Amino acid sequence: MNKILGLVFLLCLFSCREKVEQVQTQKENNLEEINQDEVRTISSMTTNYDTLINRVKKNGDTDAYDELFYSFKDCCFDESTDSVMVYAKIMAEKFNYERAYFDYFQAVCYKYNIDYSNFPQIDISKIEKKDKQELENWFKFMVERKQISQQTLDSIKK
Repeated sequence: MNKILGLVFLLCLFSCREKVEQVQTQKENNLEEINQDEVRTISSMTTNYDTLINRVKKNGDTDAYDELFYSFKDCCFDESTDSVMVYAKIMAEKFNYERAYFDYFQAVCYKYNIDYSNFPQIDISKIEKKDKQELENWFKFMVERKQISQQTLDSIKK
């Protein structure tokens, strides 16, 4: 009787092992079929800056840009204004992302303490010549890309 029970136990053990191996193989095959770039996980909510920066620079990923922008703005916008300017400029120039034009402009205004609440009445006459030239070039670029009108550019006090 003990021999029969031992034999039944061994058969059960080996048959279960085969099923476990089949399930593991099937899971591995399913993972290979999934495009990992499209997978959204909980950890994607806290994607590190390097990953976001790479997505912005290489792909023009607007979601990555927005997440990066708001994380800079939420944590330490005073210290990260230059970083915002860099990535906004990339998104505007390279990928023509409309919001990035204005993010760059606002960051420059913030950096030089320029009131930009009323766009046509902006006064950039008090900033240094080099910085003023940079901002004027950005305005011209915005006109070229049809983000602002020439009339709006002409109304800015220089």
